[in-house]
Amino acid sequence: MKTFAALILTSIIVCVSVIAPPTLAHGETAVGVKKGDWIEYTISITGPPLDQLRNLTWYRADILEVDGASFKANKTALTVNGTLYSSIWDFNLTQGQVQGWVIIPANLSTGDSFFDAAKSANITIEGEEQKTVLGANRTVTHASIPGLVYKEWDKTTGVYVHAIEYTTNYTVITNAIATNMWNPQTQGQNQTATYQLVAVTIVLTVIILFLAIFIARRKDA
Repeated sequence: MKTFAALILTSIIVCVSVIAPPTLAHGETAVGVKKGDWIEYTISITGPPLDQLRNLTWYRADILEVDGASFKANKTALTVNGTLYSSIWDFNLTQGQVQGWVIIPANLSTGDSFFDAAKSANITIEGEEQKTVLGANRTVTHASIPGLVYKEWDKTTGVYVHAIEYTTNYTVITNAIATNMWNPQTQGQNQTATYQLVAVTIVLTVIILFLAIFIARRKDA
């Protein structure tokens, strides 16, 4: 009987560990990107005529090495006249180096905030909703500074997927068009729920099997 109880307890512990989401230590900043991740955007700029080298139509960010809360990204941009150029962005999410809110800490919810060193301010997440992004169901968060910028992020990765930014003369709209960070066929975050459901099913099957064996032995005794 004690052995059977121990097996049941072990199964419950395994089940809980699978279901419960991972937690972070207090104050730890979650980085949702890894080396090799990439995302592409289209850019639409409206306003007075721009120098062709500043008039961007597309760009791609490739995540390079990641070290704790800091990482680098290579930005490759395409101008309206077909010129490509690249530059390296340095991020440190703990220090607030978020490069104009391009990538923020992962898994922030409504009411949470991140530090923006360039603005010397904490930016609060104003809301979140479920959206279809690049063919997958994703949780999208958003924040804004009225009259200056409105941005939406994929919650799990922290990368932005839509933005509207205003300057004195220009409006810049950016939209994500492709990425390797989630798969449309597996429906992004729903894949995690599928894994959890399978794990729970296996654990419950094991419990029922041991219970049947225990009852059968009691009847034979």
